Amino acid sequence: MTSGLAIWDDLMVPNDSGFCCPIISLRLFSGMINLKELSLVSGKAAWMAYLDIYCLDADGSLFDAALLAAVAAFSHLRIPVVSLNEEGRVVVVSEENEEGKSEKEPVNKGKRKLTLSSLPFSLTCILHKNYILADPTAEEESIMETLVTVVLDSSGQLVSLYKPGGPVLAYASAVQDCIALTRQRVKELKSILNEAISDMEVD
Repeated sequence: MTSGLAIWDDLMVPNDSGFCCPIISLRLFSGMINLKELSLVSGKAAWMAYLDIYCLDADGSLFDAALLAAVAAFSHLRIPVVSLNEEGRVVVVSEENEEGKSEKEPVNKGKRKLTLSSLPFSLTCILHKNYILADPTAEEESIMETLVTVVLDSSGQLVSLYKPGGPVLAYASAVQDCIALTRQRVKELKSILNEAISDMEVD
């Protein structure tokens, strides 16, 4: 499950900050995460992953930043070693040892990361007259005619394409240009993601 909160920004409508959360959830659970890896005991126990996204400075392209942060969070997620206590409740093995209880056979054999595939990366482009502007600021978004958000996976395959409704059309040539810009952006985002994950690694 996902939830989000944006700290107040003059260009944002109150109570409208969670608009991208269902969309992010859909992107994350559209092939990136193998849900079987969250299973502890088949048919009895499974992990539930919660993701909270806090936006401290909503200065444009909010969805792109939130999606990248979500991918980074799941990329760094560790599944701890757990066992079942006498009551059948899941207990983290290290906590069980600290409390001096008898250690039972762990349900999973070691602390591990989730195996992720088809990582989604996005780029928002605003269309204004005959111009396309990628990764716009909030001020630039305020004067746009419409926008196109492209989501590609790490191999460059199209995952989704979003354009809000309204009278302004996005012509095929403009959409193709937005997809091409996103393919260029994915390379940069992958580098940013790998660097961020490396900085988060601890012994």
